[in-house]
Amino acid sequence: MMIRRHVLSITIGLLLPLSVAFAARPVSSIVDASAESVSQATFIRWSLEVLDLPRKDDSCTLPYKRFPLSMKRYLCAAQSQGALKIFGKSDTYVLSRPITRGDALIVLTALTGKAETVDISAFRDVHTDPEKQAVMNAMSLKWMTPLRSTVFGIERLLSGTEAKSMLESVTGNVPDRVKSISTRVITTPATGVPHQDLLQAVWEVIQRDYLRKDKIDQDEAGYAAIEALVDGLKDPYTNFFRPVSAGNFQSQIKGEVSGIGAQVEERDGFLTVIAPLPGSPAERAGISSGDQILEANGTVLTGLSVEKAVTYIRGPRGTTVTLKIRRSGSEMTVSVVRESISIPEIDVKWQGDIAVVQLTQFGETTLKRIRTIFQDVVKQNPRGIVLDLRNNGGGLLSAADEVVSNFVPSGTVVAKVKGRSTTTEEMTDNPPVVDPSTKVVVLVNKGSASASEIVAGALQDLKRATIVGTVTFGKGTVQEVIGFTTGEALKLTVAEWLTPLGRTIDKTGIKPDIIVDSTDRDEQLRRALDILR
Repeated sequence: MMIRRHVLSITIGLLLPLSVAFAARPVSSIVDASAESVSQATFIRWSLEVLDLPRKDDSCTLPYKRFPLSMKRYLCAAQSQGALKIFGKSDTYVLSRPITRGDALIVLTALTGKAETVDISAFRDVHTDPEKQAVMNAMSLKWMTPLRSTVFGIERLLSGTEAKSMLESVTGNVPDRVKSISTRVITTPATGVPHQDLLQAVWEVIQRDYLRKDKIDQDEAGYAAIEALVDGLKDPYTNFFRPVSAGNFQSQIKGEVSGIGAQVEERDGFLTVIAPLPGSPAERAGISSGDQILEANGTVLTGLSVEKAVTYIRGPRGTTVTLKIRRSGSEMTVSVVRESISIPEIDVKWQGDIAVVQLTQFGETTLKRIRTIFQDVVKQNPRGIVLDLRNNGGGLLSAADEVVSNFVPSGTVVAKVKGRSTTTEEMTDNPPVVDPSTKVVVLVNKGSASASEIVAGALQDLKRATIVGTVTFGKGTVQEVIGFTTGEALKLTVAEWLTPLGRTIDKTGIKPDIIVDSTDRDEQLRRALDILR
């Protein structure tokens, strides 16, 4: 997941609920960068060093409220070359996240100004114009080799080894000053941990006197202490991810998860299904929105954090997980065969001259492609558009902004983000694609959460669409995700979001303009089509 501001839920690839606002700040251990992924900021710095581009002027205005001062001259130089555009607009510093191969190529293309032409039509994962030009440069100038004959691998994280090889291919040499940039610096918090001295003293006593010291798992002890601290906040949306869970979380935003394919959330102490993904093993097994998952293969999940609980549900493809489920007060057992889940974020179908655009989540695919999708739709002169957000559990806030931008003027407020001391406004950056005279209906249900509610709430407040269906999930808080180069991550609630007119939806949801309280999805769609005809 580039770290941008997100509206996030998580899927048990399960999708854990993709809550609101995903950002990151540089907090990391000192590690060798050559063997692991490279951050966006590090790649920018390395590229400027290799290309020996001017970076003395640090008087520019950056789109970030907070950023490492040591990076400002590099960021100003990159911004002047247009190399920050790929990372989107965000008030929060977003460049401490690992960079993908595709984004690294786009950055290098912006910094070098190269514009090679070569046939890349065979690559199925290259979609946008910036991606196409970057990959053409990579192929023609031998910056990078594709993963396979039909897959370039633009979404794969760039390793330190690949980065240095790539930069060496640009200039024929990687200067010593770049070779030496192989560490990242840890940031020390300004305030200490509560009872830090006592915690340290207890640990020292354990190390000195505990009878079975040889059985102590140091990593487990450390993680358990951190998890206890985070769990003590009693906030279901604030979570600490161990490396494996953090990796799964990142993969979901890219549309790649494994397991049963159901969006889940903690509600009243129970792991609750927001919605199964269309065509997923969970949907085929009969799991539905509102189900509480009590056990997985005999392990009681009640009381566990969402991240911990889903580890018992995920598993290798082809294996079976037996779930105990509570539905409307009755308990039942359901067996589900796990699969690799590829989230098809966007699906466009036509009902006569009406376009039905279904979004499964607001991930990077939506962020990068939704504008092109609507441009293609508009070319066919639709009578109306149905935006189907049913069972869409959320995703990137930037993707939600991009979806709304297709229907309203540039600079329109999409949502208000209310923090402890300030309130900021999320606005659209691009002009609309859809003509204002084209009618729009948005379909929602109780499985529509987070980013879906932002889109529905914004279009409802702006009187740009008619909302049809049932009351939405009610996820209205904002999380910031802090990534660590050792693989862990912390998702922390930092604010709540409001609709453009200041309505709060947390735990209340978005109430449709027209209620169609039916489990028959076709009935809700039929009502939407009737409105547009």
